[in-house]
Amino acid sequence: MPLKEHLDKLYFVLTELHNIDVKMEDKDLAMILLASLPPSYENFVSSLSVGKDSIILEEVKSSFYSREL
Repeated sequence: MPLKEHLDKLYFVLTELHNIDVKMEDKDLAMILLASLPPSYENFVSSLSVGKDSIILEEVKSSFYSREL
């Protein structure tokens, strides 16, 4: 599955959860995004998460888009 399609499905699920009032913290959303990436992104995930107590979604998205450019 292309990465864009994968991310679209993930965002759809997260939106549906939000619509039924499932509350998730930003750091949880960041971890869900990182955990859902395909194995080819293992180094990317490691570089963002090593040595950090927590990570925010905006940091993941920013790093992700920089990598894709």
